[in-house]
Amino acid sequence: MQEVGAGEAPVNADRVAEIKQAIVEGRFAINPERIADGLLASVRDMLGRANKSA
Repeated sequence: MQEVGAGEAPVNADRVAEIKQAIVEGRFAINPERIADGLLASVRDMLGRANKSA
C-alpha cells in the first residue's frame, strides 16, 4: 500500500491493478445490489452524524 498524506484516502495499488486487469479481460462483475446497499449505508451514516451535531 502507498503512504497516505493528510486528507488522502488509502489506495491499494495492487488491488487497483487487479480490478483494471479484470475489466480488460471482461471478468469484472458488477453487483448493483451491493452498490445500492453501500450507498444507503453511507447516507444513513451521514444522516446519523448530522442529527447528532444538530
